[in-house]
Amino acid sequence: MDEQKPTPKAVMALNADQILEKIGSFGRYQLRLIIMANILGWFWFAWPLLVTTFIAAEPGWRCVVNSSECKLNGTANPGDDNFDLRCDMSRDDWEFVDDYTSVVTEFDLVCDKALYGTIASSLLFLGSLFGCLVISTLSDKFGRKTIIFGTGFTVALFSLLSAFPNVYWLFTVFRFIVGFSLGGGLSVFILVSEFVGVRHRSMMGTSLWYSWTLSLMALAGIAYLIRDWRTLCIVTGAPAIPIAIGFFFSPESLRWLIVKGKTDEALKLCKNIARVNGKEIQEGELQFEENQEQQQRLGDIRDLFGSRDMIKKTLIMLYCWFVNALVYYGVYLSTPTIGGNMYLNFFLTSVIELPAIPAGIWIYNRFGRKKSVIIPMLLTAVGAGGSVLLTTDDESNKGYFVGKIIMSLIWAKFWIMISFDGLYVYSGELFPTVVRNIAMGTLEAAASIGSFCSPYIVYSVSYIAKTDFITRG
Repeated sequence: MDEQKPTPKAVMALNADQILEKIGSFGRYQLRLIIMANILGWFWFAWPLLVTTFIAAEPGWRCVVNSSECKLNGTANPGDDNFDLRCDMSRDDWEFVDDYTSVVTEFDLVCDKALYGTIASSLLFLGSLFGCLVISTLSDKFGRKTIIFGTGFTVALFSLLSAFPNVYWLFTVFRFIVGFSLGGGLSVFILVSEFVGVRHRSMMGTSLWYSWTLSLMALAGIAYLIRDWRTLCIVTGAPAIPIAIGFFFSPESLRWLIVKGKTDEALKLCKNIARVNGKEIQEGELQFEENQEQQQRLGDIRDLFGSRDMIKKTLIMLYCWFVNALVYYGVYLSTPTIGGNMYLNFFLTSVIELPAIPAGIWIYNRFGRKKSVIIPMLLTAVGAGGSVLLTTDDESNKGYFVGKIIMSLIWAKFWIMISFDGLYVYSGELFPTVVRNIAMGTLEAAASIGSFCSPYIVYSVSYIAKTDFITRG
């Protein structure tokens, strides 16, 4: 009687999450990936974006020595009642305080041209608005890696070139290009999120913000030491260019490879991840589940409004992204005008993000994504309202002034950071892989509208103060 051979064990096809559990949902490979992503975030997306706080800031002014027309004693700072007295004087009768230079001092953007300084900042965010819509679609088509490094190099290059224009319009064009290319920064979050399973997704995505926060803390110190705006652009832009060689050492998104049917590349990447993570994988053990998404057309914005449930979900998320970006960037851009030392203000509003990041991770896992977005938004509103109630005509009452700083730059910033971080995690989990990048790009566009509005809201404070001064005068 012939001996029967054992029937080979059937290999079950696995989806992306199941594969990641086998090869390591979070191990040394993902740790190396998050370190790489943090380096990119530091040099390519944090410094180029918020250096505008300093290079577009407006310093105070004073009378020139022996001026016959200017009678101001001391210095007039932004937000002071007498800040616009210079608009009725000859330009030869007053001068900028020489604390620092900016595009405002370079191109004399004061009085009738004061809005131009705000336009320079807003065009950066306007470029980001268009970039998010265009680049997110390209990322779904050509892959996360290509878009990240292509746009990142463009950001670095034009951040450096922003130091050299001798005419205002060329400077704004360069800043618009920087903003457009910053739309590729979202792909960094998408890339790292698609390399971990569900249980590690909030930690992986949120960990990106450590480099963001640390880079902004460093930016405050660098701007304090380098008071010339052109030199500041060079110092923050030039070191970012060589990072482009990281393209040759970085992986493509595993989930993207699977969805696009690139099974050979995906299998090779899985084996590499398993090896780095110390996981033993038998030959033939990894079989990719037949993914119906591979047979679908490339996702586009129509998919976000394909059903009543999807419409409701998309509209709510659009509003949340708009509000979060409006507040988040509004706090940063207000640091030169809120009073006190702008470098210290910028540092305080950056350092408060450090405890907000781990607090957010705990809150997301403890209370769920939805509550972790909405409740911090409400607590942010409390801080913003409190800072308004503590605002006085001058800074003579130090208790009120310190309270305003705490409520706006610390309390409100702490909670909006948690809400904004939570939005990235929550939104990334709401949409399927095939439309995830276009969805996130559309939401980022809504955030760009909010950030585009933030410089004008900051500018409106000085405009209201000017109108109030004229009315009382």
